[in-house]
Amino acid sequence: MLTIGLVGCGNWGVNILRDLLSLGCAVQVADLSPEARTRALQRGAAGAHDDLEALPICAGFVVAVPIPDLAPICARLLPRGLPIFSEKTLCTSLEALAELESRGGSKLIYAMHKWHYHPGIEALRCLAAEGALGTLREIHTTRHAWVQDFHGGDVFWTLAIHDLTIVEHILGGVPSQIRAVEIIQDDSGLPVGLTAVLGDNPTVVMSIHGRHWNKQTGLSLLGTHGTAGLPDACADHIVLRDKQGERQLPIDTTFPLLLELKEFITHLQGGPPPRCGLSQAGVLTRRLLELRGAAGLSE
Repeated sequence: MLTIGLVGCGNWGVNILRDLLSLGCAVQVADLSPEARTRALQRGAAGAHDDLEALPICAGFVVAVPIPDLAPICARLLPRGLPIFSEKTLCTSLEALAELESRGGSKLIYAMHKWHYHPGIEALRCLAAEGALGTLREIHTTRHAWVQDFHGGDVFWTLAIHDLTIVEHILGGVPSQIRAVEIIQDDSGLPVGLTAVLGDNPTVVMSIHGRHWNKQTGLSLLGTHGTAGLPDACADHIVLRDKQGERQLPIDTTFPLLLELKEFITHLQGGPPPRCGLSQAGVLTRRLLELRGAAGLSE
């Protein structure tokens, strides 16, 4: 049985704990919160500690702390020389990225981007690659919700990272051209809404808002022969519509979190590395910084 160190067991970390246990792992948790440690033990953790230095020998680590703490925690774990699977957004500055690279992180750190594993996103990527939609002209992403906690970041680091990852998976990269960016800031100046237009042929349109009255998520691909989309992250199908009419194509409903953790565990057992390494995570960091710059924001 593999022992995994889970750093952070908050509202999202408990889902990671659940899935690691379902994969047959023993999980040692490190969290500053006494409540989080108690909850982790109640849900099956093998141990719970108030500092990551107290973690026993592990095969690897999963990091699920607030966004500003991700890179520093990964840096503290690197001396152990073991693989690290970190939640997003791993780095919010080029300095943090360079620091992890200088410590050998390129060989050990991987980023958890669940959209690389979502069966619906993969199905849409295949439709586009096979030419089922004709020439792909536009990609539209929608991510609207009322976000209670931006986890120490803002709409770029908390929400836009999802949509950039989706676009990257569909196209094999994120368009470098920024045609337009507009943000909405709350009374404190925090960016809570973002609309951006990227690239050309296809054009990417992202509508992302963390202060929206209703939760709406979706993805649409528009081609010269037809259109296809994922109506919701939890949908059991994608929709394809062309001259033949509308069809619902079923997809696997396994949660992407479980799929990405399974890939990490397989890697610890000698399999290939997870699909998003530190270098690829750095590409997304640079794109987000470029978007912020285009919106008139500093790092």
